[in-house]
Amino acid sequence: MFVRVKKIRSKRYLYLVEGRRIGDRVRQKTLCYLGPISKLIYGVPSDTKQKVDKMFQVDWDKINEKIARIPLTFEELSEAKRAQYPVFIRTRQPGSRTQGRRPRVKGEQSALATLAARRFNEMFEEIGDREYRMR
Repeated sequence: MFVRVKKIRSKRYLYLVEGRRIGDRVRQKTLCYLGPISKLIYGVPSDTKQKVDKMFQVDWDKINEKIARIPLTFEELSEAKRAQYPVFIRTRQPGSRTQGRRPRVKGEQSALATLAARRFNEMFEEIGDREYRMR
């Protein structure tokens, strides 16, 4: 079994695929849909693993390792980052802050940006122009 990346329009999706030899040809059979790549950069969710394990025996460590090697575009990383935060901009009221009524401390935003950049660099490595891969 291996992971196949399919690009549909501008988004990429992952599928679990198995190669089978039929006569002198190799045919690939799609076993299941895993989801968009931006939702799987940290690995396959446990609910998906449980559903697939009922049908097939899968080495998830190997699959997650292969997923981590897939180069990601900056847009996919941005989408993954947005998916982590449940607060939507549309639901916020104009002028509201995420920390409530407390005023921001001097230098707080630059410190948060520095921490976010450091964490990003720890998790991902740049492999080309606007492409990243999980370490």
